[in-house]
Amino acid sequence: MAVHLRRNFLREFPVSDENLEVPAIDNAPVAEVSVPEAPEAEAAPSGASEVNQAQAAQASEAEAGLTLETLKPRTALKGKIARVDLGGAFADVGLGVDGFIHISQIVSDKPVTRVADVLKVGDEVDVYVSRVNPARKRIELTMSKPAAFDWTNLHLGSKLENVKVVSVESFGAFVDFDGPKHGLIPFNLMPRGMRPKVGDPIDVVWVVEVDEAKRRIGLTMMEPAALPWEKIRKGEKLTGRVTRVERNSAYVDIGAERDGMIRASTLGMSFVDMHSFVTEGEQINVRVIKVDPGKRQIDLALEGVNPNDYALSSGPEEELSPFAAAFQRAQRLKRAQVASEAGDRPVKKSNPQNDLLDRTLQQMQDSKK
Repeated sequence: MAVHLRRNFLREFPVSDENLEVPAIDNAPVAEVSVPEAPEAEAAPSGASEVNQAQAAQASEAEAGLTLETLKPRTALKGKIARVDLGGAFADVGLGVDGFIHISQIVSDKPVTRVADVLKVGDEVDVYVSRVNPARKRIELTMSKPAAFDWTNLHLGSKLENVKVVSVESFGAFVDFDGPKHGLIPFNLMPRGMRPKVGDPIDVVWVVEVDEAKRRIGLTMMEPAALPWEKIRKGEKLTGRVTRVERNSAYVDIGAERDGMIRASTLGMSFVDMHSFVTEGEQINVRVIKVDPGKRQIDLALEGVNPNDYALSSGPEEELSPFAAAFQRAQRLKRAQVASEAGDRPVKKSNPQNDLLDRTLQQMQDSKK
């Protein structure tokens, strides 16, 4: 039915190119559409702009002189994340080689299990150089700020301030001083009777041991001596203060950890009393004759003493030197004191065996006569 109607319509109204009128498009009215202009971006305050420009200039100046050859560990850099992988992220730090940030070196307020959850391409990050290999063109980065001290800048005698106790053991306390490892303060290197607790601050400590191979750092709360053991040399002449005097020895503070000792035998004389030569608190000149760091012993000799000056007179006509005269008087006083003390002691009982031996020897000598 529809086909017949269509045929009849075409017979009555034939369609030709002449009967087909197409309206001119050029003369058709065009609707005017107004497109709103994008608002102009507000200009940043002049002060903020100047600060940003200054910071950018400083950053460019700081990084302008850096190359793979001059880049050092612990250097702070600004980077932009260029690629994210399962094991970490690559950051463009402006050196022509992207640095790699391992997943373990990514800092976040939550545990990092997927790098993509924390870092995205285009993110700007503050990083620090962990390791650089110019030959292989590799840069290892970290987002963790390096410690104030590492194995390269920890030296014996270094002074560390404002440390904090993190654990206490039976032999000492471990403290955090922002270094590569916690340092140990043994109890014997603390003030007498001091036992710190976890969290206690300590104002100042000194480094007494650094062993990177054993990963051990020893500290002390006692200020180290001005003259360490490794600087004490045999034959060296020093000046010290007498701290204690005994009959056969005297002790001298020469600035070392332990006082040095002057033995009476080093004076080259027998039966001498050190009180005749030095007094407590006196400043004297000494010479190192032996040093043993293992046993922590320092043996000294008194300088400026000539045994001939203290020789006793061999006859009544020989003139005594002032030193010899003083020494002779001191010896007489000492012998008198010893004799007085001997008189107060009880007399020892004789030994029968010794008496028998003495009599036998006496009889043998008499028989030979």
